[in-house]
Amino acid sequence: MAVLSELVDRFLLQERGAANILPPESVTAQALAAVEFYAGFAELETPPELGQPITASIDISVSEWAEIRPLFLLYVERESALQMEATRSMGAEVFGRNSSEVGNDITQMEADMPRRVFCIPIITV
Repeated sequence: MAVLSELVDRFLLQERGAANILPPESVTAQALAAVEFYAGFAELETPPELGQPITASIDISVSEWAEIRPLFLLYVERESALQMEATRSMGAEVFGRNSSEVGNDITQMEADMPRRVFCIPIITV
């Protein structure tokens, strides 16, 4: 298990480093969005207290992160693309995929998420 904020820090410091253009708060927001989407279809191993929102201090298991991480990466990529596209008017050269291309991948992954993560334990008598 790892705290979500630690997973985001690891992503920022070890995986993306200088290649990331988003502030840490924005990356954390994308991680929270991915966890909340996942939680709509699968029960978190350590859910927040009843009626409490999901925060960056929630524990995420390795198996949960394996399912959440690809969606998180797409959310970060889309947000980065949106930021890059916004700098076009200032004459900046945009690189990477555009936000609509990433959005299509997000739509596909979100549509597939219920099938991938939904689980009901089988009980035999």
